[in-house]
Amino acid sequence: MKLSPAIIDELENGLQAGTTDRRMEVLQRITDLFVHNARNFTEEQIALFDDVMGRLVREIENLALVELSRRLAPIPNAPGGIIRRLAWDDAVEVAGPVLAQSDRLTDGELIELAKTKSQMHLARIASRTALVEAVTDVLVEHGEPEVAHMLAGNPGARFSETGLWQLVIRAKGDDRLSETVAGRRDIPPYLFRKILTQATGKVRQKLLASARPDSRRVIEQVLADISVKLKKAAISRDYAEARRNVRSLGQDTERIKTELLVFAEQKKLAELIAALSLLVAAPIEAVEQLMHDDDVFGLLVLCKAAALDWAITHAIILSRPGADEARLSELDSASATYLKLSASSAQRVFRFWLAHRKID
Repeated sequence: MKLSPAIIDELENGLQAGTTDRRMEVLQRITDLFVHNARNFTEEQIALFDDVMGRLVREIENLALVELSRRLAPIPNAPGGIIRRLAWDDAVEVAGPVLAQSDRLTDGELIELAKTKSQMHLARIASRTALVEAVTDVLVEHGEPEVAHMLAGNPGARFSETGLWQLVIRAKGDDRLSETVAGRRDIPPYLFRKILTQATGKVRQKLLASARPDSRRVIEQVLADISVKLKKAAISRDYAEARRNVRSLGQDTERIKTELLVFAEQKKLAELIAALSLLVAAPIEAVEQLMHDDDVFGLLVLCKAAALDWAITHAIILSRPGADEARLSELDSASATYLKLSASSAQRVFRFWLAHRKID
Protein backbone atom coordinates (compact mmCIF):
# COMPACT_ATOMS: atom_id res chain seq x y z
CA MET A 1 0.00 0.00 0.00
CA LYS A 2 1.25 3.46 -0.88
CA LEU A 3 1.08 6.41 1.44
CA SER A 4 -0.78 9.17 -0.38
CA PRO A 5 0.83 12.62 -0.70
CA ALA A 6 -2.08 14.02 1.33
CA ILE A 7 -1.35 11.69 4.23
CA ILE A 8 2.38 12.46 4.08
CA ASP A 9 1.64 16.18 4.10
CA GLU A 10 -0.62 15.76 7.10
CA LEU A 11 2.08 13.81 8.93
CA GLU A 12 4.54 16.60 8.38
CA ASN A 13 2.02 19.26 9.39
CA GLY A 14 1.15 17.28 12.50
CA LEU A 15 4.78 17.16 13.53
CA GLN A 16 5.02 20.91 13.19
CA ALA A 17 1.80 21.60 15.12
CA GLY A 18 2.48 23.28 18.41
CA THR A 19 -0.61 22.35 20.40
CA THR A 20 -1.02 19.09 22.29
CA ASP A 21 -4.60 18.70 21.06
CA ARG A 22 -3.47 18.92 17.45
CA ARG A 23 -0.69 16.37 17.99
CA MET A 24 -3.15 13.98 19.65
CA GLU A 25 -5.57 14.42 16.77
CA VAL A 26 -2.87 13.61 14.22
CA LEU A 27 -1.64 10.64 16.28
CA GLN A 28 -5.16 9.21 16.36
CA ARG A 29 -5.52 9.61 12.59
CA ILE A 30 -2.14 7.97 11.96
CA THR A 31 -2.95 5.13 14.35
CA ASP A 32 -6.28 4.53 12.58
CA LEU A 33 -4.50 4.39 9.25
CA PHE A 34 -1.89 1.96 10.52
CA VAL A 35 -4.25 -0.35 12.42
CA HIS A 36 -6.66 -0.68 9.49
CA ASN A 37 -3.94 -1.40 6.93
CA ALA A 38 -1.07 -2.89 8.95
CA ARG A 39 -0.81 -6.13 6.99
CA ASN A 40 -0.29 -4.22 3.74
CA PHE A 41 2.60 -2.00 4.79
CA THR A 42 6.22 -2.70 3.95
CA GLU A 43 8.97 -2.55 6.57
CA GLU A 44 10.06 0.79 5.11
CA GLN A 45 6.56 2.22 5.50
CA ILE A 46 6.31 0.83 9.03
CA ALA A 47 9.57 2.59 9.85
CA LEU A 48 8.02 5.87 8.69
CA PHE A 49 5.04 5.35 11.00
CA ASP A 50 7.49 4.49 13.79
CA ASP A 51 9.38 7.73 13.32
CA VAL A 52 6.29 9.93 13.17
CA MET A 53 4.54 8.25 16.11
CA GLY A 54 7.72 8.43 18.15
CA ARG A 55 7.96 12.18 17.67
CA LEU A 56 4.26 12.76 18.29
CA VAL A 57 4.15 10.94 21.65
CA ARG A 58 6.85 13.08 23.23
CA GLU A 59 4.39 15.64 24.54
CA ILE A 60 0.99 14.00 24.85
CA GLU A 61 -1.09 12.89 27.80
CA ASN A 62 -0.91 9.39 29.30
CA LEU A 63 -4.52 8.76 28.36
CA ALA A 64 -3.57 8.94 24.68
CA LEU A 65 -0.57 6.68 25.27
CA VAL A 66 -2.79 4.11 26.98
CA GLU A 67 -5.08 4.05 23.96
CA LEU A 68 -2.12 3.82 21.57
CA SER A 69 -0.67 0.89 23.54
CA ARG A 70 -4.02 -0.90 23.57
CA ARG A 71 -4.45 -0.58 19.81
CA LEU A 72 -0.90 -1.45 18.75
CA ALA A 73 -0.28 -4.32 21.19
CA PRO A 74 -2.05 -7.09 19.25
CA ILE A 75 -0.62 -6.13 15.83
CA PRO A 76 2.27 -8.48 14.88
CA ASN A 77 4.12 -5.92 12.74
CA ALA A 78 3.50 -2.85 14.88
CA PRO A 79 6.30 -0.23 14.75
CA GLY A 80 9.07 -1.63 16.94
CA GLY A 81 10.39 1.68 18.24
CA ILE A 82 7.08 2.94 19.55
CA ILE A 83 6.32 -0.49 21.03
CA ARG A 84 9.57 -0.38 23.01
CA ARG A 85 8.85 3.21 24.07
CA LEU A 86 5.48 2.11 25.44
CA ALA A 87 6.87 -1.05 27.08
CA TRP A 88 9.44 0.92 29.09
CA ASP A 89 6.92 3.48 30.33
CA ASP A 90 6.80 3.59 34.14
CA ALA A 91 2.99 3.82 34.04
CA VAL A 92 1.72 0.24 33.88
CA GLU A 93 -1.47 1.50 32.23
CA VAL A 94 0.68 2.53 29.27
CA ALA A 95 3.13 -0.37 29.25
CA GLY A 96 0.70 -3.13 30.22
CA PRO A 97 -0.99 -3.91 26.88
CA VAL A 98 2.25 -4.27 24.94
CA LEU A 99 3.97 -6.18 27.74
CA ALA A 100 1.12 -8.67 27.74
CA GLN A 101 0.60 -8.97 23.99
CA SER A 102 3.14 -7.49 21.62
CA ASP A 103 5.14 -9.90 19.47
CA ARG A 104 7.57 -7.07 18.71
CA LEU A 105 9.24 -7.43 22.11
CA THR A 106 12.12 -9.90 22.06
CA ASP A 107 12.85 -12.37 24.85
CA GLY A 108 15.95 -10.36 25.69
CA GLU A 109 13.89 -7.20 26.06
CA LEU A 110 11.35 -8.99 28.24
CA ILE A 111 14.18 -10.21 30.47
CA GLU A 112 15.58 -6.69 30.89
CA LEU A 113 12.10 -5.33 31.62
CA ALA A 114 11.50 -8.09 34.19
CA LYS A 115 14.75 -7.24 35.96
CA THR A 116 14.05 -3.51 36.29
CA LYS A 117 10.34 -2.65 36.20
CA SER A 118 7.60 -2.77 38.83
CA GLN A 119 5.75 -5.86 40.02
CA MET A 120 2.70 -4.73 38.04
CA HIS A 121 4.82 -4.67 34.89
CA LEU A 122 6.11 -8.16 35.71
CA ALA A 123 2.55 -9.40 36.17
CA ARG A 124 1.66 -8.21 32.66
CA ILE A 125 4.65 -10.07 31.23
CA ALA A 126 3.65 -13.17 33.21
CA SER A 127 0.24 -13.12 31.52
CA ARG A 128 1.62 -13.49 27.96
CA THR A 129 0.23 -16.45 26.04
CA ALA A 130 3.73 -17.87 25.55
CA LEU A 131 6.89 -17.46 27.63
CA VAL A 132 10.26 -19.16 27.16
CA GLU A 133 12.33 -20.60 30.00
CA ALA A 134 14.84 -17.74 30.07
CA VAL A 135 12.04 -15.24 30.72
CA THR A 136 10.21 -17.32 33.32
CA ASP A 137 13.48 -17.89 35.20
CA VAL A 138 13.84 -14.12 35.67
CA LEU A 139 10.17 -13.63 36.53
CA VAL A 140 10.28 -16.35 39.21
CA GLU A 141 13.41 -14.84 40.73
CA HIS A 142 12.31 -11.19 40.69
CA GLY A 143 8.54 -11.53 40.99
CA GLU A 144 6.58 -11.34 44.21
CA PRO A 145 3.78 -13.80 45.11
CA GLU A 146 1.18 -12.48 42.65
CA VAL A 147 3.62 -12.82 39.75
CA ALA A 148 4.47 -16.36 40.85
CA HIS A 149 0.76 -17.23 40.96
CA MET A 150 0.20 -15.88 37.45
CA LEU A 151 3.18 -17.75 36.07
CA ALA A 152 2.25 -21.05 37.69
CA GLY A 153 -1.27 -20.79 36.27
CA ASN A 154 -0.11 -19.85 32.76
CA PRO A 155 -0.25 -22.97 30.53
CA GLY A 156 1.81 -21.19 27.87
CA ALA A 157 4.74 -20.55 30.23
CA ARG A 158 7.68 -22.92 29.81
CA PHE A 159 9.96 -23.50 32.81
CA SER A 160 13.48 -24.76 33.24
CA GLU A 161 14.01 -27.39 35.93
CA THR A 162 15.55 -24.72 38.14
CA GLY A 163 12.59 -22.42 37.52
CA LEU A 164 10.12 -25.11 38.58
CA TRP A 165 12.24 -25.86 41.65
CA GLN A 166 12.11 -22.18 42.60
CA LEU A 167 8.32 -22.19 42.19
CA VAL A 168 8.10 -25.19 44.51
CA ILE A 169 10.29 -23.39 47.04
CA ARG A 170 7.97 -20.39 46.94
CA ALA A 171 4.90 -22.60 47.26
CA LYS A 172 5.79 -23.70 50.78
CA GLY A 173 3.26 -22.07 53.10
CA ASP A 174 1.15 -20.83 50.17
CA ASP A 175 -1.85 -23.13 49.62
CA ARG A 176 -3.03 -21.47 46.41
CA LEU A 177 0.40 -21.63 44.78
CA SER A 178 0.91 -25.21 45.96
CA GLU A 179 -2.30 -26.31 44.26
CA THR A 180 -1.50 -24.46 41.05
CA VAL A 181 2.08 -25.74 40.77
CA ALA A 182 0.99 -29.31 41.58
CA GLY A 183 -1.58 -29.07 38.79
CA ARG A 184 0.93 -28.19 36.07
CA ARG A 185 1.40 -30.85 33.40
CA ASP A 186 5.15 -30.23 33.19
CA ILE A 187 6.03 -30.72 36.85
CA PRO A 188 8.51 -33.61 37.31
CA PRO A 189 7.45 -36.45 39.64
CA TYR A 190 10.09 -35.60 42.25
CA LEU A 191 8.88 -31.99 42.48
CA PHE A 192 5.27 -33.14 42.68
CA ARG A 193 6.36 -35.31 45.58
CA LYS A 194 8.08 -32.33 47.21
CA ILE A 195 4.92 -30.24 46.84
CA LEU A 196 2.94 -32.95 48.61
CA THR A 197 5.60 -33.28 51.31
CA GLN A 198 5.51 -29.59 52.21
CA ALA A 199 1.79 -28.94 51.55
CA THR A 200 -0.83 -28.55 54.26
CA GLY A 201 -3.36 -31.29 54.90
CA LYS A 202 -6.01 -29.15 53.21
CA VAL A 203 -4.04 -28.95 49.97
CA ARG A 204 -3.23 -32.66 50.03
CA GLN A 205 -6.89 -33.55 50.35
CA LYS A 206 -7.84 -31.20 47.51
CA LEU A 207 -5.22 -32.72 45.24
CA LEU A 208 -6.33 -36.20 46.19
CA ALA A 209 -10.01 -35.39 45.55
CA SER A 210 -9.34 -33.86 42.12
CA ALA A 211 -6.86 -36.49 40.91
CA ARG A 212 -7.60 -39.10 38.25
CA PRO A 213 -7.73 -42.71 39.52
CA ASP A 214 -4.19 -43.54 38.33
CA SER A 215 -2.80 -40.33 39.86
CA ARG A 216 -4.74 -40.88 43.06
CA ARG A 217 -2.87 -44.11 43.76
CA VAL A 218 0.45 -42.32 43.33
CA ILE A 219 -0.62 -39.55 45.71
CA GLU A 220 -1.82 -42.03 48.30
CA GLN A 221 1.53 -43.84 48.17
CA VAL A 222 3.43 -40.56 48.51
CA LEU A 223 1.33 -39.55 51.50
CA ALA A 224 1.97 -42.93 53.11
CA ASP A 225 5.72 -42.48 52.56
CA ILE A 226 5.55 -39.00 54.05
CA SER A 227 3.89 -40.36 57.16
CA VAL A 228 6.66 -42.92 57.61
CA LYS A 229 9.34 -40.31 56.99
CA LEU A 230 7.92 -37.98 59.63
CA LYS A 231 8.03 -40.76 62.19
CA LYS A 232 11.70 -41.41 61.38
CA ALA A 233 12.76 -37.75 61.25
CA ALA A 234 16.38 -37.46 62.28
CA ILE A 235 17.72 -35.04 64.84
CA SER A 236 20.58 -32.83 63.64
CA ARG A 237 23.90 -34.15 64.87
CA ASP A 238 26.63 -32.19 66.59
CA TYR A 239 28.97 -30.82 63.94
CA ALA A 240 31.52 -29.21 66.24
CA GLU A 241 34.19 -31.89 65.73
CA ALA A 242 33.47 -32.16 62.01
CA ARG A 243 33.93 -28.41 61.66
CA ARG A 244 37.30 -28.59 63.42
CA ASN A 245 38.43 -31.39 61.11
CA VAL A 246 37.43 -29.45 58.00
CA ARG A 247 38.98 -26.20 59.21
CA SER A 248 42.26 -28.04 59.77
CA LEU A 249 42.45 -28.37 55.97
CA GLY A 250 43.00 -24.62 55.71
CA GLN A 251 41.59 -22.28 53.06
CA ASP A 252 42.70 -24.28 50.02
CA THR A 253 39.40 -25.02 48.27
CA GLU A 254 40.96 -27.56 45.91
CA ARG A 255 42.27 -29.54 48.86
CA ILE A 256 38.84 -29.40 50.50
CA LYS A 257 37.24 -30.66 47.27
CA THR A 258 39.68 -33.57 47.18
CA GLU A 259 38.81 -34.45 50.78
CA LEU A 260 35.11 -34.32 49.89
CA LEU A 261 35.58 -37.43 47.78
CA VAL A 262 37.25 -39.19 50.73
CA PHE A 263 34.48 -38.14 53.13
CA ALA A 264 31.84 -39.34 50.67
CA GLU A 265 33.47 -42.71 49.99
CA GLN A 266 33.98 -43.32 53.72
CA LYS A 267 30.44 -42.04 54.42
CA LYS A 268 31.71 -39.49 56.94
CA LEU A 269 28.48 -37.56 56.69
CA ALA A 270 29.22 -34.93 59.34
CA GLU A 271 32.55 -33.98 57.75
CA LEU A 272 31.00 -34.05 54.28
CA ILE A 273 28.23 -31.67 55.30
CA ALA A 274 30.62 -29.38 57.14
CA ALA A 275 32.94 -29.21 54.11
CA LEU A 276 30.10 -28.44 51.71
CA SER A 277 28.86 -25.78 54.10
CA LEU A 278 32.28 -24.13 54.04
CA LEU A 279 32.59 -24.26 50.23
CA VAL A 280 29.22 -22.61 49.53
CA ALA A 281 29.18 -20.34 52.60
CA ALA A 282 25.84 -21.70 53.77
CA PRO A 283 24.54 -22.80 57.19
CA ILE A 284 25.23 -26.42 58.04
CA GLU A 285 21.52 -26.92 58.67
CA ALA A 286 20.75 -25.94 55.07
CA VAL A 287 23.28 -28.40 53.64
CA GLU A 288 22.03 -31.09 55.98
CA GLN A 289 18.48 -30.49 54.76
CA LEU A 290 19.50 -31.05 51.13
CA MET A 291 21.47 -34.20 52.02
CA HIS A 292 18.33 -35.69 53.57
CA ASP A 293 15.89 -34.63 50.84
CA ASP A 294 14.11 -37.40 48.94
CA ASP A 295 15.16 -35.92 45.58
CA VAL A 296 18.69 -35.01 44.55
CA PHE A 297 18.04 -31.84 42.57
CA GLY A 298 18.74 -29.45 45.44
CA LEU A 299 21.98 -31.30 46.15
CA LEU A 300 22.93 -31.07 42.48
CA VAL A 301 22.42 -27.30 42.61
CA LEU A 302 24.59 -27.05 45.73
CA CYS A 303 27.40 -29.14 44.20
CA LYS A 304 27.36 -27.18 40.95
CA ALA A 305 27.39 -23.92 42.92
CA ALA A 306 30.54 -25.23 44.63
CA ALA A 307 32.04 -26.03 41.17
CA LEU A 308 32.47 -29.73 41.95
CA ASP A 309 33.06 -32.19 39.12
CA TRP A 310 30.62 -35.02 38.47
CA ALA A 311 32.83 -37.70 40.06
CA ILE A 312 32.71 -35.95 43.44
CA THR A 313 29.02 -35.09 43.06
CA HIS A 314 28.25 -38.73 42.16
CA ALA A 315 30.04 -39.93 45.30
CA ILE A 316 28.14 -37.39 47.45
CA ILE A 317 24.80 -38.60 46.06
CA LEU A 318 25.67 -42.20 46.91
CA SER A 319 26.74 -41.22 50.42
CA ARG A 320 23.32 -39.86 51.33
CA PRO A 321 21.40 -41.63 54.08
CA GLY A 322 19.30 -44.41 52.56
CA ALA A 323 20.91 -44.24 49.10
CA ASP A 324 19.95 -47.80 48.18
CA GLU A 325 19.63 -49.53 44.81
CA ALA A 326 16.20 -47.97 44.20
CA ARG A 327 17.77 -44.53 44.33
CA LEU A 328 20.50 -45.44 41.88
CA SER A 329 17.91 -45.12 39.11
CA GLU A 330 18.10 -41.35 39.67
CA LEU A 331 21.73 -41.17 38.63
CA ASP A 332 21.32 -41.13 34.85
CA SER A 333 18.88 -38.22 34.92
CA ALA A 334 20.93 -36.54 37.66
CA SER A 335 24.05 -36.72 35.50
CA ALA A 336 22.24 -35.18 32.51
CA THR A 337 20.80 -32.42 34.68
CA TYR A 338 24.21 -31.70 36.21
CA LEU A 339 25.86 -31.33 32.81
CA LYS A 340 23.17 -28.89 31.62
CA LEU A 341 23.25 -26.77 34.77
CA SER A 342 25.67 -23.84 34.66
CA ALA A 343 27.63 -22.77 37.73
CA SER A 344 26.21 -19.24 37.56
CA SER A 345 22.62 -20.50 37.39
CA ALA A 346 23.26 -22.92 40.24
CA GLN A 347 24.70 -20.17 42.45
CA ARG A 348 21.74 -17.90 41.69
CA VAL A 349 19.18 -20.63 42.40
CA PHE A 350 20.96 -21.82 45.54
CA ARG A 351 20.94 -18.29 46.98
CA PHE A 352 17.26 -18.02 46.07
CA TRP A 353 16.60 -21.25 47.97
CA LEU A 354 18.55 -20.04 50.99
CA ALA A 355 16.59 -16.76 51.03
CA HIS A 356 13.22 -18.54 50.85
CA ARG A 357 14.08 -21.58 52.95
CA LYS A 358 11.56 -22.40 55.64
CA ILE A 359 12.32 -24.94 58.34
CA ASP A 360 9.45 -27.06 59.67
